[in-house]
Amino acid sequence: MNKHTSLMQRSWTWLLRNFMLPLGDVAFGQRMMQRLRYLEDAQWWDKTRLYQKRDEDLRTLLKIAYEEVPLYNHLFTESGLLPSDIKSAHDLRKLPVVTKDMLREGYPEQTTRSTKFKTRVAHTSGSTGKNLRVLEDSDTTGWYRAAFMLALTWSGWELGVPQLQTGMSLNRTTQKKIKDSLLRCHYVSAFDLTDSHLDIMLDILEKHKIQYLWGYPGSLYYVAKRAQEVGWNRPLLSVVTWGDNLFPHYRKMIETAFQTRVFDTYGCAEGIQISAQCEEMNYHIHTLDTVVEFVDEDNNPVSCDQSGRLILTRLHPGTMPLIRYRVGDIGIAGENQVCHCGREFDLMASIQGRDTDVILTPSGNRLIVHFFTGILEYFPEIVSFQAVQEEEDIVLLRIVPAPEYSAEVGQEVVSRLWQKGAADLKFEIELVDDIPLPPTGKRRFVINHFSKKSI
Repeated sequence: MNKHTSLMQRSWTWLLRNFMLPLGDVAFGQRMMQRLRYLEDAQWWDKTRLYQKRDEDLRTLLKIAYEEVPLYNHLFTESGLLPSDIKSAHDLRKLPVVTKDMLREGYPEQTTRSTKFKTRVAHTSGSTGKNLRVLEDSDTTGWYRAAFMLALTWSGWELGVPQLQTGMSLNRTTQKKIKDSLLRCHYVSAFDLTDSHLDIMLDILEKHKIQYLWGYPGSLYYVAKRAQEVGWNRPLLSVVTWGDNLFPHYRKMIETAFQTRVFDTYGCAEGIQISAQCEEMNYHIHTLDTVVEFVDEDNNPVSCDQSGRLILTRLHPGTMPLIRYRVGDIGIAGENQVCHCGREFDLMASIQGRDTDVILTPSGNRLIVHFFTGILEYFPEIVSFQAVQEEEDIVLLRIVPAPEYSAEVGQEVVSRLWQKGAADLKFEIELVDDIPLPPTGKRRFVINHFSKKSI
């Protein structure tokens, strides 16, 4: 416990860790707390022990995928390999890379397996704006939530300490409502970034004496900017970001306004926690959760000072194993050295591939990338999209339609965008066959051509 934690808070944290959250894991079929305790110890292992455990879990994953998932059985057979031919993470490059298109085409018969856990379909459009469905079971949810919880503690936060979180899941499920209550999470909309709503966020921070702020970098940037505009200057203990690129000017604004440090985390909606910043501000890869490869256009490894496309292998098989999965992001590997924090998880130097724009509405709302993905990714009739602000009140919405797309679907999309915070924008829908990728390989699917000075 840190010096800012009261006796009452310590008691609440103890109850959460030892009684309430373990009971929740039983109720929801997860093992988050069991996994979190394991990771809290394992984060201090030396590299030899970390790699031994990582490779052991990798071999188990490959055996399960080969025997139970047709896609991976086919890839092994086509490559003339057996799971026993891959003994360590270094050997993974013998296997072909798995793309989003391969997962889309094979879903669900070729890409999933049965487990004893409850499942749900997760939707993601990632950084490409192209919809992808991932079948996730409750055990996988507990697995990656544990890694995320671990990363949150690196910012100084402890279980049950109040925090303000900006997000897109406004219709809180029973499970999320219970989580919010137990963890004392004040959850607010990141759809609405008007000055009046930003003032509400600052009022919540003040009224409840909240010292931890979490959310998308774009939304927290505007909270910080508003704080400076109105003279709100109470220091916070830390800020945690996820979901988008933490641009240098975002970090500077947030750290200046709240007189604290920003701890960035990096994961993907496919159920993988990838890396997070520690007290030394280094990005640590979750070595016991994910194998991360940095490769060039031909899928060959790049050196630690070069940008590379990220290839991910989630070490937990779950219902839908992800092995050598090209997530669509770009990053730079860190040098093979031990961080001064003492953790020997592998390092990542930077994440470069989640660039985006912000669309400003006439009424003053700021629409960050997750405003659009939080709505459009739930339309299976849409293959991919791109939103471009051409005029102050006009947004061109390019849509690559699926066969079942109709004009009614387009009307429903616009209606939902209006309902969520874009009521004063006119949307012009343009159906296209494809949205070409720029040379960076990262599609900017929210673009402001109207005014960059205003955002």
